[in-house]
Formats: sequence, C-alpha cells, structure tokens
Amino acid sequence: MASPKLSAVDYVILVVLLLASAVIGAIFGFVKSKKSSAKEFLLADGGMGVIPTALSIMVSFLSAITLLGTPSEVYLFGTMYCYQAISWTIASTITALVFMPKFREMNYTSAYEYLEKRFDRRVRMCASIAFSIFMLIYMAIVLYAPALALSASKSIGFNFEKNIANPFHTATGLNIWLSVVSIGVICTFYSSVGGMKAVIWTDVLQALVILVGLLAAIIQGLIVLGGFGPTFSKAWKGGRIEFNSISPDPRTRHTIWSLLIGGSMNSLSTYGFNQTQVQRYMCVRTTRGAKQALFINAAGAAIVIILSTFIGIILFAYFADCDPLTTKQVSDVDQIFPFFVMQVLSDKQGLPGVFLACIFSGSLSTISSGLNSLAAVIIEDVYKGLMGKKLTDQRQGFISKIFSVVLGAVVILLTYVVSYLGSILNAALSLFGVLSGPIMGVFFLGFFFPQANRHGGFYGFLASLFLQLWIFLGAQVTRSQMKDVRLPLYTNNCSFPFNSTTVAPSTIKRDPLIDLYSVSYMWYTPIAVATVLVVGLIVSYLTHPLKPHETNPKLLIRVDNICCCCLPKRIRDYFRCGVDYENQFEEKNVLDDDIEMLAHETYDKDAKHSVSSKAASPVQLDKHTKMKHKSHSNVVAPTSSTSKIGVEAHENPAAILADQESPSDQL
Repeated sequence: MASPKLSAVDYVILVVLLLASAVIGAIFGFVKSKKSSAKEFLLADGGMGVIPTALSIMVSFLSAITLLGTPSEVYLFGTMYCYQAISWTIASTITALVFMPKFREMNYTSAYEYLEKRFDRRVRMCASIAFSIFMLIYMAIVLYAPALALSASKSIGFNFEKNIANPFHTATGLNIWLSVVSIGVICTFYSSVGGMKAVIWTDVLQALVILVGLLAAIIQGLIVLGGFGPTFSKAWKGGRIEFNSISPDPRTRHTIWSLLIGGSMNSLSTYGFNQTQVQRYMCVRTTRGAKQALFINAAGAAIVIILSTFIGIILFAYFADCDPLTTKQVSDVDQIFPFFVMQVLSDKQGLPGVFLACIFSGSLSTISSGLNSLAAVIIEDVYKGLMGKKLTDQRQGFISKIFSVVLGAVVILLTYVVSYLGSILNAALSLFGVLSGPIMGVFFLGFFFPQANRHGGFYGFLASLFLQLWIFLGAQVTRSQMKDVRLPLYTNNCSFPFNSTTVAPSTIKRDPLIDLYSVSYMWYTPIAVATVLVVGLIVSYLTHPLKPHETNPKLLIRVDNICCCCLPKRIRDYFRCGVDYENQFEEKNVLDDDIEMLAHETYDKDAKHSVSSKAASPVQLDKHTKMKHKSHSNVVAPTSSTSKIGVEAHENPAAILADQESPSDQL
C-alpha cells in the first residue's frame, strides 16, 4: 500500500513561503534600515501600526504549538479546552487596560528593569534568568513542532508486515533533525538581520497562511465526513463533546474553574509580563494604538483557538473507528493532525504544502521574536544592568544581532532535549506556569502592594520558583503512578492487522505526595503567584515593610481606580494603603514646569547643540528634582532612565534636558 506523499507543488509552496520570511528579513535589514541602532532592531523605532502589531501579538504564542497541540488535546481529552478562547480574551483585555499603559509610561527597554527600581538588582536578575531559561526551552519546543509535523507528513514509513511505523524514515529520505537545523538556520538569519520590523511583518504573513491552512483542513474534513451533523454525532458518541466539567478537584485536568481562572492567569503571564510581548507594545506609535492592537488580538486569538478545537473534533470523527495512535501509524499524538492532512488533502496538490508552510512560518516568527527579546534582556539586564557597562545605541544594535545568532544556535541544540518531553502542548503550558508564574507574581507584588520591600520580592520569587520546580519535576517522575484520564480510543473497524499493546498495572509503591504532583498544569500559574504574594508579604512585614512615603507612586498601579472606582471614598482610601497619589501628581507637574523653564534658560539659539553661560549647574538641577519625602533605596528619581534605547548618558545636565525634549526619543 502506497503512502501519501507531498507533491512537487507542495514543496514549491513550502520553499516559497520560507524564503518569503527570509526575504522580509533581508529587506528590513539591508534595504529599509536607516541606521544600525538598538532602537530600530529591538523596538522598530516605535513606529509600527495597529493591525500589523495586533497580528504579531496574536500569532507569537499561538503558532505551531496551538496548531498541533490543541487538536491533539481535543482528540484525547475532549472540548473543555475551548474555554481557553475566553481565557485569552480576558488576559488580553486586562493587559490592555491595566499593565500595558504602565509599561509604556515607564518606557523601559527591558520589562525587568522595573523590578530593580521597585525592589533591587537581585530580583531583576532572578526574573531575567528565569525568563531567559524559559524562552530558550520554549523556542526549542516551537522549533521541534514543525519538524515533528514534517516527519509525519512526509513519511508514514508504515510496514504492514512488521506492523510498525518509523517516524524517522521519510519518503524523501529527509531526517527530522535535518528539518530542525534547516528551520533554525533560516530563522536565525532573518531575525538577526531584519530586527523587530521584519519579525512583525513576517507575523502578518504567518497569520494569513495559518487562517488558510486551518480553513482548508476544516472544509475538506467536513466534506469527507458529510457535514456538521455526522461529525458532531461521532464526536458526541465518543465522549469528546464536553462543556460542563465543574469539578472542584484541582487534580482534574480541565474544568471550567481551572480554564477560566488558571488559564486566564497563565495567559496574563504571557501578555502582561513576557518581555517578547512588552516589546511589541513599545513598537506601536501611541498607547491608544497599543490598546487597539490588544483588543484585536483578543478576538483573533479566540478565533484561532476555536478553529483548532473544531479541527480536534474533526480528527476524532475521522479516526473514530481506527485510531492511528493505537495502530502505530503515528508515534506521537501531536502527529495526528499532520497525518490527517496527508490522508485527506494529499490528492489536492498544494494544500498539504500550505499546511506545512503555515506551521513552519509560525515557528519562524515565534522563534525570531524570542531571539529578539532574549538579546534585549541579556544586554540590558546582564551586560548593562549587572556589569554596569555602557553602550552607544549603534553599538548595542550590532551586539544584539550577534547575540541573536548565538542564541539561535543554542535553541537548535536544545531541541534535542525537548524531543523527550512528550506532548508539546502540555510541555509548553507547564513551562509557562513553572517559570512565568513566579515572574508574574513578583510583578503583582510590586505593582499592587506598596508595603512589599526588596527582601519580600526576592524571597517570594525564590520560594515560588522552588515550589513550582518541585511540583513539575515530581509530576514527571511519578507520571507512571498517575491515573490515565485520556478518553477511550477505538480500533474496531481497522482494515489492516496490527499489534496492540496493553500496559500492565503498575506495581510501584504509591508516592505519598502523588496528589500534589497530580495537580492540573492549569493551576501552576495561580499557585506560583499566590506563593510569591504570601511569602513576599510575610517576609516584608518581618523585615520592616515600606512606609507609604518610601515607595515611589510611579512604580505602583492604583487598585482603587481599577476595581473600586464605584465604591465609597473610605473604601478606596483603604486600598491606597496610605500612598498619596494626588500630591505625587502635583509634584510631578511642578517638576515638569521647572525642567521646562531650565531647558529654555540653557538653550543657546546661536549654537544649537551648545550650552549658554546661564546653563543650570548640577546643584540647581538637584534642587529642582529633589522629592518631597526622604529618599529610599526603593524610590527612583523622576528623571528619564539612561537605559532607555535612544537616550545616551550625558555628563552635562543641560544636555539631559535637551534629550528629554527630543521627539526622536519618544516611542
């Protein structure tokens, strides 16, 4: 029996779309690049439009992982996962209204610079390292996903005599690891050359290709199955249609509570506090435009999840009587969707190529944005923050490109480790909770709790990280002791012989902490955030909590304005924790007026870049910038940060004033 193969047209489409990504990078790297600067490479000069940025935000963390992982999740566990569409919408909306405006107001290149201003350098470095480790592993997962799909769709290498399938033997003689290296090299090239503009415009192309690929699979699947009625009928009989799981047991894989609460917080850790997404917000011209981009993303992300869920229903209906996983036609559940595509679309020349190309391009743009953000974090937080080095804007842009190349090579090597993690969706979401959860928690502690001090932030983060790693590693070690909650799969109408394997009941002694390790991965982020807040506040109160005047209000988010605006003034004052926001804003206005006056006094009309003899001295500037309350290590001066891209350090105070008024430095 001949296996379905990719046609020459499929390969042409695949190559053209991959080359299109590289060409976009080359255009923005060599043709349209005005200057080799860090602001252009990392922030696209702050001039991107709403629609391209919205599509980029949407597909950055909803690419190959979602396309392969969500259908297989529904295939094995049912449709409860579709509540993630609501979770992503909630998270995107909260980010647009609460956190994104604050990050744009602070205008830090690295989001984790805030943690040093609010707490201390230890907290900043811990968060930066956790983010770097998480993104490296996550990008390796994203890189492995399309290679996995390619191995399934170019081969089935099925031998009916031995009844086995070899995923590494392909019809074209290509190996899965050759695919990994090829994708990694192309991605590293265009991300290191084109910068953020190339990343965003490639994401636009990716979004269109993903939509075409999903719709093609859905339409052809419905045609083969006979329409919506037979499709949902088979899925219903197989127990895949489920929307009412309300169990309060946190060990239940998916419930309404775990998906709406845990899923929303998991998504919020991505949209609100992930450096990759924060950089996207800084690329938009205005804060209003960034809000619009997030609202558009909320709708787009929900559509992608719903379509992917529907594909999972189609997959089960198609394989309802002969499961390819049980019959060894595929070696991993994440290969079922590509296997279906080759079975259903292989006679339609070009459509399998479009499907593979959308997964490939999705991984390319996700990895490229990750490389871009990792370069920013390493340079800002490690080289400039920890080591105290100074770089010109152009020099930083060049070094960012070098780091992108090095990190790309590291990601390719890590892909080998990722291949042993199992289901890519479960692995990716578990990592979100383990490493992103503590980061989100320490931001919550800093934004909403003025009493929290640097000791609370540091030990709260470490306690949360250690607890998450303990649960995650315990879950991996005791996986064989956990109850298999997969829904039944059927092989009663297979037209070929196969050997089925029955797993004998485990005789291993039950781990006493198996209930803790069995907690659904959806609860990882809420557990992490709660641990940071509880431990952080306890440690803060044991080591002198900050007084209201010891915390800079510019580093806080007003809870009374977010969720208590309709309550009586007494209650709103309670949630302010004694912080005097009104006087702070008055002082800020006076400060701005004084700086503007000094800037006019020191500007020499005859020499545009010189300073007149009446230039303000450092003593004068210090007099005008001194805060009303006594200084504290957790308080930052209201002057612009020298680590912002596009602003270089000056020894002359008047030059600082001139830089603050320069329109070219505003995003």
